[in-house]
Amino acid sequence: MRPLRMAVLVLMLMAACAPRAAPAPAAQPRAPASGGEIMAPSAGGAPAAQPPQPLKEGAAARDRVAATPMPPGVNPPGLVPNPAARMIIKNAEMRLIVSHVDEALTRIEGLVADLGGYILNSRTWFQEGEKYAALTFAVPSERFEEALGRLRRIALRVADENTSGQDVSQEYVDLEARLANLEAAAARLREFLQQARSVEEALEVEARLRELEGEIAQVKGRMNFLKGRSAYSLITVTLEPMRPTPTPTPTPTPVVWNPGQTFREATEVLGVIMRALVDLSIWVLVLGGPFVLPAALLTFAVYRLRNRHPPKAG
Repeated sequence: MRPLRMAVLVLMLMAACAPRAAPAPAAQPRAPASGGEIMAPSAGGAPAAQPPQPLKEGAAARDRVAATPMPPGVNPPGLVPNPAARMIIKNAEMRLIVSHVDEALTRIEGLVADLGGYILNSRTWFQEGEKYAALTFAVPSERFEEALGRLRRIALRVADENTSGQDVSQEYVDLEARLANLEAAAARLREFLQQARSVEEALEVEARLRELEGEIAQVKGRMNFLKGRSAYSLITVTLEPMRPTPTPTPTPTPVVWNPGQTFREATEVLGVIMRALVDLSIWVLVLGGPFVLPAALLTFAVYRLRNRHPPKAG
């Protein structure tokens, strides 16, 4: 039982030393970590280990990898994908000014369907009597730039645009290497489980096998997430209506008291009044003279005649 426990312990150390998935700033080709291969217990009760194989020359190993046929789109284990097959997670945020929000929303929904994407969420609301809208959708990454160009043509004006990208190629390669190590360790544990000589040994190996299978599931889940996330790009669009530019209200200039200016204004007004009176007198004289003058003379004559002969006393 002790040799089997020692073999399981060594295998656990191998799995623990498997490379962890961590994005690297520079994409350098890297091979998965390898450990000594552990054999099942021999008849003598001691685990037998295969002697390590001699290392090949670097150039010969690279030539052999290059000569090995690979399926299309599949990279050799431990090598970063070529630039054409890199895994890039793309995101974009846009704020568009449109003439009619409902019309623009309908056109964007048709654009998403035409590009083979799908809408994740959509929201509309009213603000100060105007309708606004926002939606998030995913499109195939190879049509990401096309989608941005078509969105710009829908808008009257692009008020704001922000795009970003994250290269997860190195992380995916590390996950592939880690998955290979974990699956190899799990396969070896299954062999040990079949050769267990007691219930205690079987339970111990099975517990460790369940841990490895859980780690394998996590690695596969992360790899599937990276595949799906890099295959589709997310775009968030906010639609705003075109609003008229308000006319600025002029600020009134404060009035400063100026006695000299007041005197000048009063003098000008007095001059206007005097001119008006003189003009009125001229009009009255010219228009009323032919009528007023004879009437005045007749009134004066009657008055003189009546005063010339005073009444006699009785």
